[in-house]
Amino acid sequence: PLITVNYHRYDSLLASELKAKNMDTRYQLFLVRDSIGKRTIVQSLGKKHPVPASPERKEESVYYDYPSMLNKHADSCYYRLYINTPARIVLHQMTGILASSFLLLVIIGAAFVYLLRTIMRQKTEKELKEDFTNNMTHELKTPVSVSYAAVDSLLHFSETIDDRQRKYLTIVQEQLTRLTGLVEQILTLSVENRSTFRLRLEPVALSAFINRLIEQYKVNANQSVRFTVNIPDGITVTADKIHLHNIFNNLIDNAIKYSDRETTDISLKAEVDKGIHISVSDNGAGISPAHQARIFDRFYRIPDGNRHNVKGHGLGLYYVKDMMAKHEGGVSVESTPGRGSTFHLTFKI
Repeated sequence: PLITVNYHRYDSLLASELKAKNMDTRYQLFLVRDSIGKRTIVQSLGKKHPVPASPERKEESVYYDYPSMLNKHADSCYYRLYINTPARIVLHQMTGILASSFLLLVIIGAAFVYLLRTIMRQKTEKELKEDFTNNMTHELKTPVSVSYAAVDSLLHFSETIDDRQRKYLTIVQEQLTRLTGLVEQILTLSVENRSTFRLRLEPVALSAFINRLIEQYKVNANQSVRFTVNIPDGITVTADKIHLHNIFNNLIDNAIKYSDRETTDISLKAEVDKGIHISVSDNGAGISPAHQARIFDRFYRIPDGNRHNVKGHGLGLYYVKDMMAKHEGGVSVESTPGRGSTFHLTFKI
């Protein structure tokens, strides 16, 4: 023979090399001798892969020729290696990665669908809640107004009621007033959360505005309240006058309600420094540091029971924070339990 080759040794080396390349695939190796007009298979090794016998099978494998030697009679020998196509090898090696990726994609898709359904359901529930709130507050305003008018007529225009009846009618009137304020506050919060809500901004002379508000409290206060105002006459804020009134009304009302002193001292100060800074201070019970970060949350109330018989729904300070944000300002609090609280309001110049 022209060639002396240890075929089995060659096959062993080829198998080792394929394994080292992480190509655990079927293959078949032929030693072919070409002479003029004639091709002869001298040796066949690695009976692991069939030789493609039809055009359809050619897509499953490829072959590579490697020259061995050329004799002096023009006969040539070469090795022909049949092996699976690289695409099939790569796909086989990536089976685990592709399977896990597909499984992860399915999980992400399912989570996305679940999240989308949850968001849509919550959106529907929110719309239903807002519709219910709007309808409820509108429906309550009429009977509350009629009841208040009837009680007020009995108190001021009836000559047949005695002191005991007057006492109970006064209690009813106070509670109707409180209920009216609560309905108005809920309605305001519901309206201002709509996308169509707009502030009616106008210049407001702060000193005159605060003084008019204080006069109302001096007339209607049921306990001793002492106001101290330090607001220069030249300070003007650009704000919605109705909501500005509600902001200060909530802060002053809270200072009076939660006061544990015989006389409630309330101080209002204002200064201009890269913004209009207004502080509302009181000498009330104060707020512990654990609750200061949450008092502006909706419906949050400090869990101290019914201290001083003060009732509420946790909407006042939430309203203050929300409206200050809509005025592109901010609100913060400093408080020491037993010494009172100071609320800081900041408006743009």
